[in-house]
Amino acid sequence: MRNCIRITCAASVAILVATGAGGCVEADFDTPSYSSEESKSQLAGFIREIGDELNEFWGEQWGEGWKPAKIRVPKRAADTACGTIDADETGPAYCGDDRTMVLPARFFRDEIIGADNKGRNDAAVAAVVGHEFSHHLQTLGGVEEEVDKGAEENPEVANLISVAYELNADCLMGIWMSSVNDQKRLEPGDIDEVLGALEKIGDDKLSADAGVEADPSEFDHGTSLQRITWFAEGFESEDVDACSKVFDDLFDGTLTKDTKDSSSG
Repeated sequence: MRNCIRITCAASVAILVATGAGGCVEADFDTPSYSSEESKSQLAGFIREIGDELNEFWGEQWGEGWKPAKIRVPKRAADTACGTIDADETGPAYCGDDRTMVLPARFFRDEIIGADNKGRNDAAVAAVVGHEFSHHLQTLGGVEEEVDKGAEENPEVANLISVAYELNADCLMGIWMSSVNDQKRLEPGDIDEVLGALEKIGDDKLSADAGVEADPSEFDHGTSLQRITWFAEGFESEDVDACSKVFDDLFDGTLTKDTKDSSSG
């Protein structure tokens, strides 16, 4: 975890690897400015604090060439270079074109996360923010571009590529969450909050909750078991290279690590 991070791409799949080359440097962070559309609640403030911490943590790991993500916590929606991101339609999202994370406080108050201004389910909030921030890492390193290219060139496995991309983000989130644990900042029950949130937002669970039959060919984030498994891989290994292994079995449709769950195949 002391090493800087670089990202290389192979074939149509991007792999994140840790390297000891070069020295880590602190990044210069943008001074945030909030418009009248930005939420100013205590929950919104906490979301911004997590975003700032992620910028600092990954900036130190990345070193030279780091570019911080912009953190937006709108009341309902925010305009980005990728278009308007609306909490009612998409929830949290990341736009690589202008390196902007849009994290509507409204989303975090819903029945899935169940956060409030008193800190309820704060670890689940942090996990979602950490996952979205992982997309920033993937964009900076060219992973997003390679994944898009791979999906375009291999439409028959486009959903598998999407699932691998999202599970890689869960794993990277686990690395950061493990660093928080190393600092003795996690409280009893925090990991259960994270696992509970990941269980709720698995593609299979979302399908079941919507009362429709799960169709693995339409999954784009992974099953509950897959999401929990790859979060745990990052948390336990604290190794960026270990997170890249989600891409290893991409084209045979497993994406399962050591589990028997193969619903993405």
